[in-house]
Amino acid sequence: ESQPAYADYMSGDGTRQSTLYDDDGGTQQGDQIYSGSYPRQPRVSYPPESNSTDGPHCDPFDSYNFPPPESVGAFPPGAQPTNSAGLFDEPIIVTEPGQIKTGELPPGGEWYDAKIFTPTIGAIFLKPKELVNNSIYLQADRRIVNGLEERPVVAFIVEGSSARMAGIELGHVLLKVNGVEVRNPKEASKAIRDGPRPLPLLFYVPEIEITITEGEHMVKYDSKESTAPNSAKDWKPKYVVIGGLISEPWMMTLYRSKSEYDIAVVETQARRPVSVKVKQISLMGARIQNDWQGPQMVKYKNKPYPWKYIVVLPVSRNPIKISSPNLPQLKPVHEGIRCQLLAQQRDRSNLNLMGNHNNKGRSNSSSKISLLGKSKKMLVDSFMPS
Repeated sequence: ESQPAYADYMSGDGTRQSTLYDDDGGTQQGDQIYSGSYPRQPRVSYPPESNSTDGPHCDPFDSYNFPPPESVGAFPPGAQPTNSAGLFDEPIIVTEPGQIKTGELPPGGEWYDAKIFTPTIGAIFLKPKELVNNSIYLQADRRIVNGLEERPVVAFIVEGSSARMAGIELGHVLLKVNGVEVRNPKEASKAIRDGPRPLPLLFYVPEIEITITEGEHMVKYDSKESTAPNSAKDWKPKYVVIGGLISEPWMMTLYRSKSEYDIAVVETQARRPVSVKVKQISLMGARIQNDWQGPQMVKYKNKPYPWKYIVVLPVSRNPIKISSPNLPQLKPVHEGIRCQLLAQQRDRSNLNLMGNHNNKGRSNSSSKISLLGKSKKMLVDSFMPS
């Protein structure tokens, strides 16, 4: 039987404010997993554009059973770094700007309390440094990431889980479980698994940029044409993920729904075979058609607003058309692809520089050439799919 879950916030005047949620309860198992998809983010890299001319309340994807996009809101106003009004015994030490010390949190940020009533939380926690290459801390300030040390960061949240219902979000840092400080994901997992119910949690929201490179889209990938289909019915609804928690940074992965992506993440983290249908496309050597012009547009008779779409041209594969009803919904995946393509360009430039240096040193040292060649091969191998 589901139990209510709520999150408490400290307002600016010191009074406690509670928000009550209906909790369907977590249903997944796993030691590493449930001890981190995407709820409302306090600071997302790609916020909705305020000057968009698309109808904010009319979603042309409704006929495909996609839920309307959640508004990207700020963390509840007035939250203060307090000792949770006595809920936890020990205060959390905060440093002054530019003076991050071992064991102390970076300056700024906000605190809040949450309670979990179900056996599992439905969240994956990872170390901050594990989230900087192709995940939510991709564009985060490295000084803040380093200042978080190995504290458990929410890297993934299962839809309908206790974490989601309690207001826990991506990028939030778990500080205490039942009043006891946790220093890494392993400690957090054990404390959550063994703790009482209801289970009080203390979270810290750092002043850090969150990057989202996934979303629900209409996709067309089974034709050689690089133009939009003639009918809206020719598109397929997919949940598109660029890189992400369980794929390499250069991979675009298509799932039939967000819930199936959740299943794939849970099964992968638990080292079980993935039971859902997955389609992966490598972005190695790919490009975006006419990207200098920005997203293209197509208008269908039975849709009130034009669809915006991009065309990704992979190597030796059909073009991949990805569309959304407006630019803000398309932007996270579009920018995620751009980011990976730019990274490939930088890597190629570095390899060319290494090659030039190799040629200049050829007459000086054959052993030096061999080492450079080996380093060059290692760089190439590190960006090739396994």
